[in-house]
Amino acid sequence: MSSHEKVNPASGMGYLHEKAEESRHNETLAYMMFMAGAIFFVGGLLETVITAENPDWFLFFPYKITPHAYSLLGLSMVLGGFTLLVLGVVLGIHYAMDRALYMNQLKEAYADKASKEWNKPPVSREPKTLFIKQPKKEKTNNIGECMKYLADKQGLSESDARGYCEMLGNRWRELVESSEET
Repeated sequence: MSSHEKVNPASGMGYLHEKAEESRHNETLAYMMFMAGAIFFVGGLLETVITAENPDWFLFFPYKITPHAYSLLGLSMVLGGFTLLVLGVVLGIHYAMDRALYMNQLKEAYADKASKEWNKPPVSREPKTLFIKQPKKEKTNNIGECMKYLADKQGLSESDARGYCEMLGNRWRELVESSEET
């Protein structure tokens, strides 16, 4: 891909997913670094203890200065292994915290998205007819019948009955059926 080609920017959610994935990958690499450090450290300890009869100790690092190459090999394996152990632990914690940050941001983004979906206006269950105009007489007859029912049977005033009928639309007949059943 050349530098003059346009790249579609990733969405915010895609970016967070990508960063969380990257942190998870880096955390795995840090764990493998820790394991390699443990192997080198134990190998260096064993190599030094086996080859040197009486090693000198600096803290818990055995060493023996001799003209042989194995003394330098053991010391370098111990120091390198210890370094990898420490770096593996530190980087593992860093990337785990990094991933937790991205996961929390994703959780907030999904919560925001879900709350926006809950606040959407309700979908009407009334079938919509496309490009077909319904005659106004039916609607006025429906509203008239509805108003008459609500005024006679429910005891509502004319203005209240009109408001309810306009809100109910064609579903006012369900009100009639449910009141007749009880």
